[in-house]
Amino acid sequence: MAEPEPHDAVGYGRPPRHTRFKPGQSGNPRGRLRRKQSMADLIEAVLSEKVTVSINGRRKRVRADTAMLFRLREQALKGDIKAINVVLTLRQNHMSDNDHQQVETDWSEEDRAILANFSDRLPGGPDNDAA
Repeated sequence: MAEPEPHDAVGYGRPPRHTRFKPGQSGNPRGRLRRKQSMADLIEAVLSEKVTVSINGRRKRVRADTAMLFRLREQALKGDIKAINVVLTLRQNHMSDNDHQQVETDWSEEDRAILANFSDRLPGGPDNDAA
């Protein structure tokens, strides 16, 4: 039978006692370096943070991007032409083909006349595609 090795034996998996990690000491005290965040990650983190807003007189916590849409909607409802243009452009860009057809069929002739009048007032005339 082989003799049991003393605690101070040095070999594979048994470094010298004076070089061993002390109890509670990490072998990698600073840890793995964090990866650098991309701009897309930073933007997503900022826009997904919760903020407190007042909606119909009640305080509510919503994501920052949602709060910005609420603010944009309020500006559009107050008659801000740029805000109206942005809201309508966002709606058109994020609407499926089926939704787009459904909305158009639901508009009355009076609604279409109002929209035509409004588009005539935008810079560039009725065929303005710029946002």
